[in-house]
Amino acid sequence: MSNLDNFKSFVRLNPTFANYIKDGSMTWQKFYELYDMYGEDNTIWDEYRETKKKNTTTTLNDVINLAKNIDIDKLQDGVNSLSKAVGLFSDLFASKSTPKVDTYKPRAIYRRFED
Repeated sequence: MSNLDNFKSFVRLNPTFANYIKDGSMTWQKFYELYDMYGEDNTIWDEYRETKKKNTTTTLNDVINLAKNIDIDKLQDGVNSLSKAVGLFSDLFASKSTPKVDTYKPRAIYRRFED
């Protein structure tokens, strides 16, 4: 087998390399050059291999620790600011969407000003 065929089978065993190609941080040419210089068993591949799976489950302890770090005063200030902004926008859009009521009532022709 040629060196290129060996590289292809090495890449098939490490499918996470394709993620680096997709995000643009590496090219197949650069991977091949690294493979050609260092071979399959070098520690340079450790940073490209997925060694740990990310823990995506949230436990109750994670939620409690997150709640401990929340500053209630800043949270209340943020909620108040957001409430004011929503009120401002709702007033602005409500005044544009509702037609203006004409409060002018024409005077009857047969009546005078003082009648």
